[in-house]
Amino acid sequence: MTDHEIKKIEALAAQIRYETFKEIAHLGVGHLGGAMSIADVLAVLSTIMNAGPEKAHDPDRDRLVVSKGHAGPAVYAMLALKGYFPMEMLETLNQPGTHLPSHCDRNLTPGIDFCTGSLGNGMSLAVGAALGSKLAKGEDYAYLILGDGECQEGQVWEGALFAAQYGLDHLIAFLDDNHMQIDGYTSDVNSIEDARAKFASFG
Repeated sequence: MTDHEIKKIEALAAQIRYETFKEIAHLGVGHLGGAMSIADVLAVLSTIMNAGPEKAHDPDRDRLVVSKGHAGPAVYAMLALKGYFPMEMLETLNQPGTHLPSHCDRNLTPGIDFCTGSLGNGMSLAVGAALGSKLAKGEDYAYLILGDGECQEGQVWEGALFAAQYGLDHLIAFLDDNHMQIDGYTSDVNSIEDARAKFASFG
């Protein structure tokens, strides 16, 4: 990746943060920290994924599963910036009749592949997408974003076990290790300690 490409991604991440802040400020309440902390990975993924508004119904497109669905405002900012829907729609975040609910919903928002928000479930959804692709001998990838507090859920580790068992090499997971969850610091609530070593231990 060239310096120019890196600068473009950095600029996109800054735009995502700016639009996310505007969304939540307009609403007056929201998960600002948890949304801001995934802006960089969203900027990268939206650049490299085989996806886009023109491929919204392409069965061979890559899928994005933001398991920490409460970070939806950042996802919506990225989607608007990428042309999935008008920027003005961001002002409707979590308002009556909106297409941008507090948690990501594929039935309402263009560009959302899976409904998320029930923590841990995103792992199962991404594993299912990757398994389906493998069985179909597809080239598409499932990209998964997990929260660190979310990794206190057993479902995450069951999914990791399954992914290793079935060699789901088209599943790529990112852990947003921002050290915080709704009740305080992750290390104080229920520490996941060395998450990298834990995932590696599953193979």
